[in-house]
Amino acid sequence: MNHIRVFFASLAFLGVLWPVISWAAPRAAGRAASVLHRGKPLKNCTGKGSVSFMFWGDKGEYVEQTSLIQEAEKACPGLKVTGIWKQNGYDEALATGIGSGNAPDLFLLDTKRLPEYASQSALQPLASYISRDRLDLKKYFWTNCLPLTMYRKVVYGLERDCGNNGMLIYNKDMFNARHVGYPTNNWSYSAFARAAQRLTGTYTTRTDPAQQARFGTPILTDDPHLVQYLWAWGADWMSADLHRCTLTSASARSALQWWHDLAYKSHGAATPQQLASVGGSSAGFTNQRLAMEFVGPWALDYLLKPSGYTRNSPVKFRWGVALPPRGTRSGDGPLISAVVAMYKGAKNKRAAWWLLKFLTLGASTSILGTYGIAIPGDKRAANSAAFAAEYKPYTATWLAGQKRGRWMRIVPQEDAWWAAVTGALDPFWRNSTSVQSATASACSTASSYLP
Repeated sequence: MNHIRVFFASLAFLGVLWPVISWAAPRAAGRAASVLHRGKPLKNCTGKGSVSFMFWGDKGEYVEQTSLIQEAEKACPGLKVTGIWKQNGYDEALATGIGSGNAPDLFLLDTKRLPEYASQSALQPLASYISRDRLDLKKYFWTNCLPLTMYRKVVYGLERDCGNNGMLIYNKDMFNARHVGYPTNNWSYSAFARAAQRLTGTYTTRTDPAQQARFGTPILTDDPHLVQYLWAWGADWMSADLHRCTLTSASARSALQWWHDLAYKSHGAATPQQLASVGGSSAGFTNQRLAMEFVGPWALDYLLKPSGYTRNSPVKFRWGVALPPRGTRSGDGPLISAVVAMYKGAKNKRAAWWLLKFLTLGASTSILGTYGIAIPGDKRAANSAAFAAEYKPYTATWLAGQKRGRWMRIVPQEDAWWAAVTGALDPFWRNSTSVQSATASACSTASSYLP
């Protein structure tokens, strides 16, 4: 499952489902494509013949992608694209296709899955295509996000989107009710903790007159936020060479203990039981039971001011967004990305490469940037008036998050690694074992999944 979709579900995220209003998508695609065709990366059409492209998402995603396919075929006469939409069971369908040798020529790929398929030699390395077209990746794509497109320094995809999922959204009405100053882009975790403590209690807000138990923040124990906590204290969950579990280091244990204490000693964060009582982190934030939450750009469309396809109402309260707080060593948040990748067994690689560029260098990303669900991988799209309008009044803050983001260390057996880690840490988050015992158990059970 796409990593952003996994994250949303774990928050009760996400989907990297990119809703697009049906009537707007074709028109937006046309405008974006007309600009794109004049750009250097796609000045010559070489995409002749047939190529297949598989994508995930809801109906909005379907509208967006089919519109882009039509634009691609108009831009490159002689190109025939077969779109394959998997609203459900995307990961299973991709795994089955790769396993049987019948995968689509191109497909959206959560970068959490990239090491898995790259290690199976299922993905086409793109270095020769990039070199032939003299494509300067740093010129077009977010530099901090580029490592997410690689495994062992080999590029296997181009960024469709990339965003910092450690951005701090906050409920201004809850802050006002407790007379707490709003977060800033220079906040420390100490300031964050003090605010979280004051925001925890039973009280009313301007837009919610009910006396309700409210909390400063949840403890998000999904993998992107676990590593965010570790980075703040100068730790990580595995070594740089991916060979060794590092959760038992003193700095890692200090980071995890800090969050545990925020819930059980300082009472500034909701415990797992308290979080469940308010419906989870996403519901808890939208119903004003949680004052702060770490999120990615997806939150704009799925939590704060949803599109028609989410069938959610915009929040009633005033809100803001700030960069991740800084710990003793770092203020970085986890970068999450989706790429367009090429199947190594693709029969028409020339056409597949042309379409891959079309989907990541302009038209697709221009549309994506106007719907508040992800920041386009092509950073030129962020300069558009439509993007600025969608992300205002915090456009500059969302974009600053791109520079304060870091890629996670991921291994081919990521699912097994993460299941072992989260299973071992769960008793600690529930206050039934020590950080020493939990991290020792995590490394003991998870180390076998490291390469």
